[in-house]
Formats: sequence, C-alpha cells, structure tokens
Amino acid sequence: MNEDTKNFCPTWLFKLISAVTVYDYVVKDKAMFFSLKKFDAYLKKNYRDIDTSEIESTANFMLSFLGELKIDENTYLLISHYMHDIILDIKPTEKGIFKSDPYEGTKKKEYSIEESVQEFKAFCYSCRSGLTRKAPKGWDIYKEEDLGKFQEVLASDFGLDDMIDNLIT
Repeated sequence: MNEDTKNFCPTWLFKLISAVTVYDYVVKDKAMFFSLKKFDAYLKKNYRDIDTSEIESTANFMLSFLGELKIDENTYLLISHYMHDIILDIKPTEKGIFKSDPYEGTKKKEYSIEESVQEFKAFCYSCRSGLTRKAPKGWDIYKEEDLGKFQEVLASDFGLDDMIDNLIT
C-alpha cells in the first residue's frame, strides 16, 4: 500500500492490540517486546504513522491500573471480557450493505493513549459491578474465529529466531 493512501489505525484495533499485549504478558508470561514485534509489521504495512511505543504505553498503563485494583489470579478475566466486548461491538467478519470494512483506516488519528486507558478503566469498573457483557467461560482470543484479518496476525508468533533476524537487518 502506498504511504500516501494509508490511513490511520482504527481505534478498536489499537485498543484490541493493547489488550492482547497485556493478556500475553499476564497470561502467557510473554515479554511485551515479543507481542509488540508480532503486531509491528502488520500495522506498518496497513496503516500510517503507527508507533508501537503508543501501544506499549497503553498496555503499561492498563497493567498499572490492574495492579491498583489488586485483583488476584482472575486478573486475566477482566482483560478477556474487555477484548470480547470490543470484538462483539465491531464484529470484524460481518459483512453487509451498510457495514464498512472495520479494518479500513481512518483519515485522521482517532485513538489516543489517554482515551484508551480511560475506556479500559471505565469498562473494568462496570464489569466488576456487573454492568457489562462478559466473555463466555473458557473464551480465549487465540481461539476466536470471528476476527477476520487480525486472526492471522494473532496466530503468528515472534520468537528468538525472529529477534535475531530483526537485529541482523
């Protein structure tokens, strides 16, 4: 895609990638670096001016907030509920006459670290009060089939071999 024709990353995708980064860190004990590198190539290929440091900052603020809540081993449930809620709102694989491609970028940058973190905090408080939709028991984003293009990126893995290749080039 030509750099002039690229648009900005959709807000929902920015929030979802930030949440997946937190999920990988909490549940899979995977360093953020690996998660960020996994999404970096996809984002740079498809969207304009996306910096993974924005995702990293958002993920760090989300983690910090979860630490403030002092949730025990069930911390991952809030993250799962949040990701599930984003997917239900967007329905990435749904097609129709009046529905545009959810992966289509926006003409101007509509996401921000602050707004994404505030929305996550509000969701967590609402979820703890029982006011939000919750993911079904056993739901895992890595097994979700209704992700469209993002499913392939999510299934890919960035490992030590990729890191070495990344350092060489």
